[in-house]
Amino acid sequence: MSLEIRWIEDLLTLEQERSFSKAAERRFVSQSAFTRRIQQLEQALGYAILERNSRYMEFTDAGQILLATAKSIEQQLNATLALLNNLNRSNEVTIKFAVVHSLSSTFFSKFLRLFPDYIKDFKIELVAANVGEGFKLLKEGACDFLICYSDETKLKAINSDVLTHLKLGDTEIVPVTLIDEDGNAKYDINHRFTLLSYSKNAYLRNLVDQVISNKLEYRILYETDHANNLKDFVLQGAGIAWLPKITIEEDLLKKKLKIINAREYIIKQQIFIFKNKIRKDDYLKIFWDSLRNIEFNTD
Repeated sequence: MSLEIRWIEDLLTLEQERSFSKAAERRFVSQSAFTRRIQQLEQALGYAILERNSRYMEFTDAGQILLATAKSIEQQLNATLALLNNLNRSNEVTIKFAVVHSLSSTFFSKFLRLFPDYIKDFKIELVAANVGEGFKLLKEGACDFLICYSDETKLKAINSDVLTHLKLGDTEIVPVTLIDEDGNAKYDINHRFTLLSYSKNAYLRNLVDQVISNKLEYRILYETDHANNLKDFVLQGAGIAWLPKITIEEDLLKKKLKIINAREYIIKQQIFIFKNKIRKDDYLKIFWDSLRNIEFNTD
């Protein structure tokens, strides 16, 4: 089924005027042409939208549903046009993102490519931060959105009166090691190993500590907030690190890195985007609404 925009405009005009002749006049067509367009709309839908046996102009149940949808479309179009007009006047609108370090490169660039063209005209500012810093920036209004890892337990602790969120996808934090010249893992998690770790204030450090403390024997060689830095050290053969799987997909395909097959040490995480409810800017609402219509794939 294919609906023309002009039919939606015809329907809204007819509902406002309650008269075919007046509606046709407003739409700058003859009454017969206007009537044909309404009939074409009904044929495309497969339902009658007007009660033909009524003395007054009344819409059928299908017509009422279509009217509600048409009004919603009209509001969204008007809001979008207003935003685009504002863009022309002010040259650019800036949307500020706080993104956890490990999601700030490959994942974030893929995330932005999924949006409609008019969203891509916005100026994007990115601040790489750890989870705690990101939430602080969001609550203080220093950024518009926060993209980070979370899980159901942590979501329940977030004040839903202040922040709202949408899930973007799933990933796993996995232990990885370099593959040696013989195609074998360089390090064995079941024997004392060198650990490349996150800094103590990093969100992923707490997750990893929960699954390995008092269970594995290791010594920490290096600490950082940045998963990408840890990956560089792993690729140099310096030790084992727990990395988000979505950040090492290419290295796994090229057989540079190997996931250590130990399910009890693999951490499932979800990726969310958060927004401060206090911010009511039209361009933020349009961006947020567009998120609901996008299917994200983090496989």
